[in-house]
Amino acid sequence: MDKSNLNLIWSYQIATILSSVGIKYACICPGSRNSALIIGFTDNPNFITSSHIDERSAGYFALGISKKNNIPTVVITTSGTAVANLFPSIIESNLSKTPLIILTADRPSHLIDKGGNQTINQKDIYGKHVRNFNDMGSPSENFSLLQKKIESSYQHSIGINGMPPGPVHINIPFDEPLVPKLIYNYENTIKANLKIDTYKSDLNLKKINFDKSLIICGEIPSSESLDSILELSEHIDAPILADPTSNLRYYKKHRNIISNYNFILDKIKITPNAIIRFGRKPTSKVLTSFIKDHNNVVLVDKYPTYNDDADNYIKSNYNDFLIFVRSSYANISSNISFNKLFEYQNKISSFIEQLNADEYNCEGMLINRILNELKPNTNVFIGNSMAIREADDFTVNIGKNINIYCNRGASGIDGLVSTALGISYSSTNKSILNVAILGDLSFFHDMNGLFFCKGHELNTKFIILNNNGGGIFSSLDIEKLKYPKFKEYWTTPLNLDLKKIANVYNIKYSIARNPSEAQMIINKNTGVEIIDYKIDIKNSKKIKKKIKDLLGNLV
Repeated sequence: MDKSNLNLIWSYQIATILSSVGIKYACICPGSRNSALIIGFTDNPNFITSSHIDERSAGYFALGISKKNNIPTVVITTSGTAVANLFPSIIESNLSKTPLIILTADRPSHLIDKGGNQTINQKDIYGKHVRNFNDMGSPSENFSLLQKKIESSYQHSIGINGMPPGPVHINIPFDEPLVPKLIYNYENTIKANLKIDTYKSDLNLKKINFDKSLIICGEIPSSESLDSILELSEHIDAPILADPTSNLRYYKKHRNIISNYNFILDKIKITPNAIIRFGRKPTSKVLTSFIKDHNNVVLVDKYPTYNDDADNYIKSNYNDFLIFVRSSYANISSNISFNKLFEYQNKISSFIEQLNADEYNCEGMLINRILNELKPNTNVFIGNSMAIREADDFTVNIGKNINIYCNRGASGIDGLVSTALGISYSSTNKSILNVAILGDLSFFHDMNGLFFCKGHELNTKFIILNNNGGGIFSSLDIEKLKYPKFKEYWTTPLNLDLKKIANVYNIKYSIARNPSEAQMIINKNTGVEIIDYKIDIKNSKKIKKKIKDLLGNLV
């Protein structure tokens, strides 16, 4: 064995181990110290590799791939601040329980804390935000230890010892010469030999009074068994208050789904015997307060104690819980306690559907119109701040089976362009449309991610809610204080020319003055496109208040 080339041999071994467990995608950032890793992965035909000039964007792009495929994506960086730039996406991966494998090249230990160029202390840099940290030590001939550490990292990434999937960090110090020579026709015989945790539901629980109960759904991946929740609601005759990120609100048209609870819950008194929660806590403050005010709340989740304060929980996947309830509790055929809830929801749904979106032209009605017109199986990425809240208020239950994605782990506005592109890139059916609905501030924050569009055939529409800055703050209490520097330090007007940004990245640009024009553009063109939807904040606030007043009068 050529001991002078152990850096490259190790890199080939790592790529082979991760490939053998089914990992397909590797997002690679350029650098010198990570040269061996770049060769090891790009020379492995089992990997789909992509090049990214911005580490922060790369992390979120990989996050999008993992959200779409539910398997870990590999991210490879050089040493130094490149490692730190991955931190925001790692935080989101951690809190959203999305698997990532971070491979960072490093300087050898004798150069750390000595003032060397591009050298920082990378050990355990992400702290508690990763499921596992493995410092590999300098490459050696101990391939069995290498395999053991890589397998351990992979297992932690997909979930082990009761912890959910999430990010792991593998740090590899490479000494010089980094790659003294190439290895041609390298045959790697090492294979992963894993014992994967077998998940088992824990359904040892006290009796629940399902009579007069409610189901509340926060963010739920589209890969989960949504039908199990619908069938549970039918068995116990319970309404489902479905957050837009739950994937249930748009999955199927169903009599039990309540979508416009923000206009109802503070108008009528509802006293359920039990609230059954699925998914993360919902977006709505009204709904989270409603949950907080009830003691009889039960969270059903495979990882119920992770990042949640539920006092009562059941460790189970959705289908096992449905089977348990069906076998343990009699069918409830009539639950008249929530008749008012259904009555008001039907009135609100009918009213919203009859509104002329072009006449009542605001963010929420635009999103409502777009979701209603999309074809089934479309991938929809909804941004944070204004976009997700407008979807929560103004969209209703439809039967579209569209796939909803978002970054609600940390709910930041960074990396949203890259996450949306990662979802699009990893979609096996390239003819399926991908739509990202983002605020202009979110778009600006991650417009570097658009560089990836060059040379890649993606079918992604970026609908930019262009209200010239942080429009969300105009709807919050801070605006009511009339602080004279509110505009400068909160709404922060950008005065962006989105057409010039589109020209920089050589992608299409269109401007839409109303929802009809936006929908026409979506249907007309293919490829990557920015749809500039300009919004006057003051006028939008007036329209939304008018709609909310009209809706409130229905209850």
